[in-house]
Amino acid sequence: MLTNKSITNPTFEPLEASDTVAEVTHRMDELGVQQLPVVDYTTQKLIGQLTESTIGDADPTDVVSDLDLEEAVKIYEKQHIFEAGRLILQYELEYLPLVDEESTFLGIISKEEVLQSISRMLNLSEEGSVLTVELDPIDFSISELVQIIETEGAKILGLTVERPSSTDNTFHISLKLNMKDLSRVKAALKRYDYEVIVESENTVFGKDVEHRADELIKYMDM
Repeated sequence: MLTNKSITNPTFEPLEASDTVAEVTHRMDELGVQQLPVVDYTTQKLIGQLTESTIGDADPTDVVSDLDLEEAVKIYEKQHIFEAGRLILQYELEYLPLVDEESTFLGIISKEEVLQSISRMLNLSEEGSVLTVELDPIDFSISELVQIIETEGAKILGLTVERPSSTDNTFHISLKLNMKDLSRVKAALKRYDYEVIVESENTVFGKDVEHRADELIKYMDM
């Protein structure tokens, strides 16, 4: 099973109290990031983070211990990968620190690794057919959808839920199925008054995972 720890880079070197602002700036430029974690050298505890804005106009010779640290955005090793994805998207991070229950720094999870993991978990790279069903909140029932679809001999390889927006009061459920011909599934859904609004046969579900990742994990906030 994929876990946060299984996709963590344990050799990533975080910032330490003795690092200078010049070194921090160089690391940020080198990695193409706007924030880096800071770890206590003695305890290896994650104690905060530095961002481009917190460095501000600091002198290049100043050291990290002279600066005010922000509270670090982090993920615990027992939390789900979906939570890592949510944090990365919410805070627009390229790297997310992983810690244990005692806040010991275990390494860094990259945005690329998280999105690739979500892609594998949802079978996004598998060829298949996709349909999207529109539901009113009062009719929202994943279990009934699954039962109808599986009764027609289809297997669900992936499922995402797009929550209602401020202008649209409906849920959009996208289902990745293992069959090419969706006619029987569509007919069965229509018999139960479900509206199929999008159908895409012989496609790859979610070709651009990074651009659509926010939609793939929105159901975590339900």
